[in-house]
Amino acid sequence: MPGHPVVFYNMDNDQQRFDPLGGDYAKDNFKVYYRGRELKDASVLSFEYLGGGYAKDNWRVFYRGTVIKDASAYSFEYIEDGYAKDNWRIFYRGNILGDAAVLSFKLLGDGYAKDNWRVYYKGALIKDASASSFEYVKNGYAKDNWRRYYKGRASKY
Repeated sequence: MPGHPVVFYNMDNDQQRFDPLGGDYAKDNFKVYYRGRELKDASVLSFEYLGGGYAKDNWRVFYRGTVIKDASAYSFEYIEDGYAKDNWRIFYRGNILGDAAVLSFKLLGDGYAKDNWRVYYKGALIKDASASSFEYVKNGYAKDNWRRYYKGRASKY
């Protein structure tokens, strides 16, 4: 949860702000920081923390203080559980999630996600899982028509 802005005055009695944004991000009147390190590529005026380590400004997307190449800042949004998306790609913890289909992608719970063709667990493709019948059960368990899964690992019925 973001902290409250801290207002202080410099030697010239000019008002300065320091805003903790959450996720180890912060900004003052002129700079953006991640864990105390200045993010030179970030625009302080448009910078916002999205959640899950993700942040963006009008031009760039960041994951834990590092610019994510090929991410569209305009359409980028954090989903949850480490997953995020823009209009063209799905991301997991700052990395592009292979060929995941944005329009059909959905979270199932406990790290599981799928699109119309593939199933993922914490960003890793679950090979041979049937996306059409795949469903999350609970407590790390999932199933499709042919297998049961525990934390992304398959076993036959």
